[in-house]
Amino acid sequence: MRPKILSFAFLSFPFIFLACAILSAGIAVLAHEVKEDHGTPDTLDLRIGDMASRVRTPRLDRIMSAVTRLGDWQLLVPATILLIVVFWQAGHRVSALLFAGSVLGGFGLSSLLKVLVTRARPHLWPALVVESTYSYPSGHTVMATVFFGGLAAIVFHLRRDRAARVAAVAFAAAVVLLVATSRVYLGAHWATDTIGGMMTGMIWVLIYAAAIEFAAKPSSKTPVRVDPSGKSVK
Repeated sequence: MRPKILSFAFLSFPFIFLACAILSAGIAVLAHEVKEDHGTPDTLDLRIGDMASRVRTPRLDRIMSAVTRLGDWQLLVPATILLIVVFWQAGHRVSALLFAGSVLGGFGLSSLLKVLVTRARPHLWPALVVESTYSYPSGHTVMATVFFGGLAAIVFHLRRDRAARVAAVAFAAAVVLLVATSRVYLGAHWATDTIGGMMTGMIWVLIYAAAIEFAAKPSSKTPVRVDPSGKSVK
């Protein structure tokens, strides 16, 4: 029953709870600040946005436009459905259902926060993409976090070796950071929008990781053995 993996997971539950609490508080504080300031960018947003606009080149524009698609729902929704089918067919049905819930939950929370905060998109620099929804949090960043972070959680659940786990986390983190960077570069979001997006997505990834490990918890019932004479032996 993979005792080493499960014991590690159980010990990590307090950490997961604490991390979710900290992330939730961070999201609430950031959303409150943005709401109170009526979406006005702070110094960090202005500096990063200005720097991003200054390094634009036609080649980098094409690269960032391609990178940003890794957080596009038009790509991730079909990919999520495909992965759910693959997990289900492979016998990882709990993982399949929870992965679907994680992606849907991330999308739902992101949409709710957009409506509640109602932050306008950046307007100080020419935007290279056209978006019609509110700015906070970055939906692309949320989706990239729940999707690729969820895949990393599955690797943690199924693989014992440290190398595979480290590689999964590094790959997921790299993709999420690239998507977040692309959103600011393209003028679609302020930097704090992507920070809020990563925090929003991480909550769902942590909940998903804890849920799949909890679902894999072995039964606490003591198995009953029967000796040759037919008597039960504890």
